[in-house]
Amino acid sequence: MRTFTFLILSVILFSHHSTQARKKPKTIKVLSYNIHYGLGMDSKTDLERIAGVIRRLDPDIVGLQEIGDSTMAAKLGALTHMKAVFGPSKESNSGYGDAVLSKLPFRYVGNESIPSASSSRYQAMCVDVDLSQIYGRGATVRFVNTHFDWLPSIGSEVARKGAVEVIEIAFFKDDAKRPAILTGDLNATPDSAPVKLLRKKGWVYENLNREIPTIPSDKPTEQIDYVMPRPAKRWRVVAVEVIPERVASDHLPVLMTLELIHNKR
Repeated sequence: MRTFTFLILSVILFSHHSTQARKKPKTIKVLSYNIHYGLGMDSKTDLERIAGVIRRLDPDIVGLQEIGDSTMAAKLGALTHMKAVFGPSKESNSGYGDAVLSKLPFRYVGNESIPSASSSRYQAMCVDVDLSQIYGRGATVRFVNTHFDWLPSIGSEVARKGAVEVIEIAFFKDDAKRPAILTGDLNATPDSAPVKLLRKKGWVYENLNREIPTIPSDKPTEQIDYVMPRPAKRWRVVAVEVIPERVASDHLPVLMTLELIHNKR
C-alpha cells in the first residue's frame, strides 16, 4: 500500500513540475544601445564589433542611438540578421539619427523632432512591432526609440521635459494605454525631472534594486540609457542588466527581459 501511495504521489509531483515547466513565461528581450557611430573607446570605428555585441546578446528588438545615416543602419541590420529602419533627424543635413533593429515584423509609424537647446538634430522614432508569434494573434507593442538633448543647462533640462510631451502627443494621443516600450539615451539620471515626468506618464523605471550605470563605458558612474515599458499592469520585468562592454562604444548597452501579461487589449 505504501509503495502504491508513493507511486501516486510521484506521478502527481511529476505532473505538477511538468505543468510548471510548460508555463514558463513567454518573454522578449529589448536592448538600448548608444553606439557612438561605431566609434569605440580605442578611437577605432568598427560596426562589426557593435554587431558582435548585439548578436551575442540575442535581443528581439533593439533601439540604437547615434547612427550616422541610413547606410549605417542598413549595414547593422545586415550584420545582425535583423530588420532595420532608420529614423533621421528632420532638421539635420548630415543624415544623423537613430535606428531600430528587430527580429520581429514591424510597421514604421514615423519620427518627430523633439526640443533641444544644444542643436536641432534630436528626434524620436516609432514602430509598431508584431508580437503575434510569441503572444498570439493581434499582440503588438508600440516601440519608441529616442535620444534627448545633452547639455547640463536649464534650457536643455526644459527641452528634455518637452521631449517627453512630444512623444506623448505624437505617438500616444489616441491610445495612451496600449502596450509600449521606450528605449533611449535620455541624458538624464533616474532621479531627474525628465525621468520623473516619464514615470508620471506611466513609463516604468525598473532597476531590480541595483544601480545600473551606463556611462562612461570604461568606468561607468551614472545611468542615462534606458529601457522603459508601459503600462505597468501589462508588463513584468523579468531581468535587467547593463552589459560590461567597455570598448565598442562610450555607452554601455542596457538589456531588459520582459513578459507581456494579459495580452488581449
